[in-house]
Formats: sequence, structure tokens, C-alpha cells
Amino acid sequence: MKKFKILVLLLPFFVFETNSQELDKEFLESLPDDIKLDILDRADAQDDSSRANYRSSEYSTRLELNDDVIKLKERIERDLLRLDKRLSSSEPITNSNKIFGSDFFDTFQTSFMPTNEPNPDASYRLDVGDVLKIQLIGQRDLINSFVVGGNGSINIPDIGEVVIAGLTLGEASSLIKNNVEKFFLGTRAYINLQKIRDVNILVTGNASNPGVYTLTGNSNILHALTMAGGVGEFGSYREINLLRNNQVVETLDVYDLLINGNYSINKRLRSGDVVFVQARKNLVKIDGAVKRPATYEINEDQFLDSVIGYSLGLTREADKQNIYLERILDGTLKSIPVVNTSQFDSIKPLDGDMIYVREYPFRTATVEGAVIKPGTYTMAPGETFSDLIDKAGGYTSNAYPFGAVYQNDDALTVNKKAKDILYFEFLDSIISMSQQSLGTSIDLAPLLALTEELKSAAVNGRIVVNINEDFNGDRIRVKDGDSVIIPEKTNNVYVYGEVSVEGAVLYESNSNINYFVNKSGGFKNMADFESIYILHPNGETQRYSETRNIFERQPTDNIKIYPGSIIFVPRKLDSAATRRIAAQAYVSILGNIGIALASLSSLNKNN
Repeated sequence: MKKFKILVLLLPFFVFETNSQELDKEFLESLPDDIKLDILDRADAQDDSSRANYRSSEYSTRLELNDDVIKLKERIERDLLRLDKRLSSSEPITNSNKIFGSDFFDTFQTSFMPTNEPNPDASYRLDVGDVLKIQLIGQRDLINSFVVGGNGSINIPDIGEVVIAGLTLGEASSLIKNNVEKFFLGTRAYINLQKIRDVNILVTGNASNPGVYTLTGNSNILHALTMAGGVGEFGSYREINLLRNNQVVETLDVYDLLINGNYSINKRLRSGDVVFVQARKNLVKIDGAVKRPATYEINEDQFLDSVIGYSLGLTREADKQNIYLERILDGTLKSIPVVNTSQFDSIKPLDGDMIYVREYPFRTATVEGAVIKPGTYTMAPGETFSDLIDKAGGYTSNAYPFGAVYQNDDALTVNKKAKDILYFEFLDSIISMSQQSLGTSIDLAPLLALTEELKSAAVNGRIVVNINEDFNGDRIRVKDGDSVIIPEKTNNVYVYGEVSVEGAVLYESNSNINYFVNKSGGFKNMADFESIYILHPNGETQRYSETRNIFERQPTDNIKIYPGSIIFVPRKLDSAATRRIAAQAYVSILGNIGIALASLSSLNKNN
């Protein structure tokens, strides 16, 4: 670890009288970017809470406002930096309460738009504004572009007008070739669509952004709806109509596209067409033990069994004897039990219906390492740690149950909150030390290094369990998501921190801490003898304080060292307050080292 000295200076204030102190810029620049941002935020919060105590005059108020503007600018810049980082690593947000299909139009609006490069097939119907490229080879050589005029024709030299508006590209090509062969013997014609016309259409009804849109003539109803932002809040995903001359010529059902994969849109848009989004039909929500819980829009001619189909059916954990239809009848919410899903074949949907399929309270738990059958197992309610080990075939002959790592989601949540609180204590300690040590040189390197390590340390959900000869595994009931690592037996004790040689030392029974430290080359000069930490294989942590006074030295024999124990000798810190919060950080970091060693043993076993 690189050592450096930080000189903390008091910046002079000439603009107003104040009791607050600013952080030195040189000090700030020496910090890692993430910690610097966090310290600035903490310092701003402290400054905000104390300003009202010392700024009261009109003159100082004007200067305060100027100071506020500068600080606001700095905060905005930091917030933008954080937002950029958050967006760059963000994951998509899902919500089972959303109407199925609503995410379809969340993509950039031009994602489904065809470019103006013509690529239609022979069925494309020509109209005014389309451009054909015609090449003649033979008795008459010619290559030119021809725009379909207002009268629906093109004018070919020496042939005259050929009316092609309303014809398909294939029909127009045949007509032009016949005319060329009639007027020029031995001449062949090659026709390509060079440019597609623009069309003006109206998107109305319950679209997100109704209005008049200009698209290419190769567009269809889906392109127009996408340009208009998709279906609006009260619009239907099941019935979007294409109106031409006040007649419905095509209907788009988004569910038919998303669920069945049927892309049966055949009509290309023409100027004057209207895309009309009908009002929403019946919304039915399905939740519980189904594969795709969501809210679905159901047509009037469908039954509730369609909802089951849309949700991809029941999961294997579904309790088929406990299915309920919740429906509002006469102003009262009724919960109607359904014997089986086949009853839904004859029940018409009502807007606001909800189907709930109860899920058996099974849970899954994972066991790795030195067991006969490592893997993830389904556990019934009330089953315990012993049952999980039994499902995994029991321990191997080389298993070390005392070093088991048992992790739980509830413990993970608690530990995460504890880590956040501890991290803020570190920031406050850094700010306090930097502001109070005026004009003196202080060594903040150990504290900064520990703060950065704490910030980047993963949070674990380990629970201390003493699996020994007297252990009763039936006392620990397995919860969903629990995981267990059973390492193999080890003959090592691990020594880290301020010792000459970090690493593994061969275990020697009935040996104390000093024995293993001496085997690691002894203490370094900056070792903190008052705060030595021992992490035992079961996850329990002990602190040992060794005074250097030979008359007050504490015996180490009362702390038992086990195979797989980790001894950590930290670097000496300046203040008792800092040492107090550092102790909690060491426990957290040591816990991760213990899990890492157990996981490594697990990988070696499984490989």
C-alpha cells in the first residue's frame, strides 16, 4: 500500500464570517473519484445544517446566495455523473401489473420505419410520386428515371404515356415491356423502382400521439402506429383499424403478432388513409403460479381460458385446487373459487377481473462443496438444514462441516444496511480529521484505503452456525434462496495484514496466535497489536488485544485456533474513534475472505 501525507489547510474566508471549514482541494484530488463524490455530498449536508446559525445580515445573505449557486452547480455535476454511471449499468425494469404489449412500442419511434430505399416485392401498388428507372437495350438504348405524374402515367420517349397508377409493380413492368417490344424490335426493357412516394395519413382514436404523419408508400399500419408512439392509455392492443374511404380494409391485433407470431399485415398505406385505435377492451389480470403473470386485454368473443393461454400456463408449483376468480359484482369484490381451469372455457370476461392461482410454498436451496450430490433442491415447508444435506446425499469423507458457510437473504438485507451506515461513519471520520488537523501533517492513507475497500466490498448474508458433534440441524428451517457451502478439510491457518509474509501456515494443534504470526515472519512495525482479529471457520469473529507491556500482556491461550481460521493483523490507526469503526469494517472484509476460501475449496471439490 502506497503511503502519502496529506496537508490539511484552512482556506481563508474574506467574504463573510463563518464557523464552517472547507475541504482542501489538494486533499480532495488525492481521493478516489467515488469516495471524493461521497465526501463532498456529506460535507455539503453538514454545511447545510449549520448555515442558519451564523448567516443573518443582508450582505452575508447575498454572498451566501452566490456561494449556494456555486455549490448547487457542483452538486448538479456530481448528480449527473452518478446518473450517467447508473444509466450505463442499469437493467431493464419489469412490472407484472403492466398491460401485456405496452412495452412493444417503447423502442425508438423509427425502429420499425422502412427507409426510402425501395425494397418492395412485385405486389407493391404504384401511385403518383413513385419513380421508376427504365433501361432499354437493343435497337434503342435508353436509361432514365420516370416519375408517376398526377394523371397516373409516365411518358416514355417515342412510346408516349403509359398509365401505371393503381397497378402493382409486377403488372406495370409487364405493361412497359410489352409497349417497348411493340415499338422497338429486339429491344429489352429492365424496370426497377428507384424511389417510393411519400404518403400522408392520419393516426387517430386512442393513439399516444394522434396526428397527421408523412411516411413512405412502403409503410403499413404498424409503421404508422409506431410513429404515433403506439397505443395510448385507453387504447386497444387488439383492434387497430386501417380505414380507406370510410371502410375498414385491415385490422391489426398486436397480441396476434406478439403471442402467435403472425405478421399478417398486407395493406400498404395510401395518402388519405386513417389508422384508428379503438378503445380498450376488457382487462383481466392473472397472478400467482403462472409462467407469465400480467394484465391482458381480452376481446368480447373470448373466454377466460384465453388468459391462461396468454400467461403460458401454470407453473409446476401451482395448486390446481386453489384457483380464484376475483370479480366486482354489485359494488362488492367477490372471490369465486374455481375447481379447475377448464371452467374458464365458459366464463366471459368482465373488465377488472383477476385470476389468482395459489402457489405451493415450496422453496429452493443450494448446497455446494463436499457433499455427495451438490446442487439446487426443492424444499417443502418446514424442512431443515439436515433435510437439505440428506437430499444432497450427505457429507463426503473429507467434508469440514465446521467451516460451513450458510447464507440467507434476510441476513443479506440486514448486512447491506449495516454496511451503508458504517460507510457513512467512515466518511464523517475523514471529514472530521481533515478539518480538525489544521496546519498539521496527518497520515490518512490507512483510513482512505480501508474506506475504499469497504465501499467496494461485496455484502454477504452469512449466518454463524456451529456445525459440530452436538449440532442439531433440525433447528434451522430452510428459507427460499438459502445457500450452503461445505468446504473440505484443511490443514492451514491463514495469516494476513501487517506480518512479514502473508498466506497459509501449517496448522499445529494447541498453538496460539503468536505461534502462527511468528511462522509468518512476525509483526511489522506498523502492526496494531491492540486489534488483532480472528475469523473462525464457522464465521464467528473474535478480537484479541495484545499489550506490549510484559507485565500486562494478555495470554493468547484462551483463544482457540482451528484449521481454516484466519488471523488478521491490521495497520495501526491514529485515533481510538477511527479504530472503533475500523473494527466493524475488518469484520465485514474478513467475512468475505472466509467465504472466498470456502468457495475455493468448493470449486476444487466440484472440479
